[in-house]
Amino acid sequence: MSTTMTKKAPKYQKIKQYVLQGIASHNFIDGVPSENQLAEKFAVSRMTARRALDDLEREGSVERIPGKGTFVRRSGNYTQGFFRVRPFRKWAEDLGADLRTEVLESQVVDPPEEIAEVLEYRGQMIRLCILNYLNDIPVRYAVRYLRADHCADILWENLAETSIHDILINKYRLPLTRISQSMTAVGLPESLAGLFGEEPGYPVFYFQRTVYSCESPVTYVEYFMRGDMAFKDTFTPMLEAGDFHPERS
Repeated sequence: MSTTMTKKAPKYQKIKQYVLQGIASHNFIDGVPSENQLAEKFAVSRMTARRALDDLEREGSVERIPGKGTFVRRSGNYTQGFFRVRPFRKWAEDLGADLRTEVLESQVVDPPEEIAEVLEYRGQMIRLCILNYLNDIPVRYAVRYLRADHCADILWENLAETSIHDILINKYRLPLTRISQSMTAVGLPESLAGLFGEEPGYPVFYFQRTVYSCESPVTYVEYFMRGDMAFKDTFTPMLEAGDFHPERS
């Protein structure tokens, strides 16, 4: 007589299935349950619940808005992983443009509640506001929060000349293991119109990015980038089962 062992599905997969069923049944019109709510419902850690929501976001089923919650992605609002994270200086070199960086703010702050929630940290943080120019044209404005327990020394770095990403990796030896990011086309906020020298509503790209070290989020940044910029990259595609592969044909 033979016995077949059935392997239980990982707990985060059960959470994903629950959320997908709720979406199909139109149960989450006002928002998907939070990490804490899902963790309590399934008796798992918040990290497990976060993994399920991260997967659903990457797959395009939900969208996560810091400080507001997780929502069902509207029909027709698609995402695709078509851009990578690279130092802005490297991007400027590829474009053949002269880069100039202006540090507008660099200080220790008590973070807003929504940022403390994103970074899962209630202590003080480093707040950096940076404006990047290409050929003396203001191109990108960034507001970045970094956990002070990991990155306090960044206040004494020459951020006008060195990439923050490079400092964290190469100087502080902080392993950056995962990045969650989104990009949306929006109108330029009135509060930033003067920095860009454009009228409010001018088309810009709005980036949100959370960077993790192991499973701990260490920095969150929002970018506003001119909408007339071109994105160009060369990379090796990720193939899935059944995709064409020239070396195997």
